[in-house]
Amino acid sequence: FAENGHTYAVQDIIVWIDADIKNIHPKFAYGLLGPLLTNDRLGYVKAFYDRPLAAADGVRPTGGGRVTQLLVRPLLNAFFPDLSGFIQPLSGEYAGRRVILEQVPFFIGYGVETCLLIDICRKFGLETMAQVDLDRRVHRNRTLPTLTRMSFAILQAFCNRAESLDKVKFSEEPNHTLRLFKRRGEEFISDLYSYTPTERPPMISLPSYRKKRKEKRGRATFLGGEGETKQKGHET
Repeated sequence: FAENGHTYAVQDIIVWIDADIKNIHPKFAYGLLGPLLTNDRLGYVKAFYDRPLAAADGVRPTGGGRVTQLLVRPLLNAFFPDLSGFIQPLSGEYAGRRVILEQVPFFIGYGVETCLLIDICRKFGLETMAQVDLDRRVHRNRTLPTLTRMSFAILQAFCNRAESLDKVKFSEEPNHTLRLFKRRGEEFISDLYSYTPTERPPMISLPSYRKKRKEKRGRATFLGGEGETKQKGHET
């Protein structure tokens, strides 16, 4: 739902919050909204927090977010260093102005958060982006096979976006099939997982959406970035 929630929402500021957070609190909403309501030059806000990790010796206060630390942050540092300051680039809690979100594509699947950062920064500038400290997020810890599939999907989307922006050049298309192994008795069984990066086009490029939003768009306020608008008033 992260990649198409903005097509159903009707207001000018849209907030995403994962539905299965164990320590959910109103601050997950107002913490993200605050910067957007108090600074018209900001268009996108991302959450960061400590991620506890369940271990054999109990719950450790940090150590969660393994895909973030082992894959996504190294990739951003290497290819998009302007985004290296985002502490939790994969956080599922973020908020943005419709006038920004409707102008960028949304990848389907796990690559959506990473590519949103890249596309918003490229089109509107890092100065329109912010992050807020939401203290601590308690969430289920996924198994290693699940994290492997997640990493593969993110890597596929990242490579797609990096090549489209001339950050890398592949001599041939990357393989879209991941081979996983699991033990069954004394044997290892092979399992295949396939993912081909697919993105939804910017909503503003669809005639039906433009017609639907014609009157609403005149009420938006955003004063920063390449796609800036300067109409007065906003809804939340």
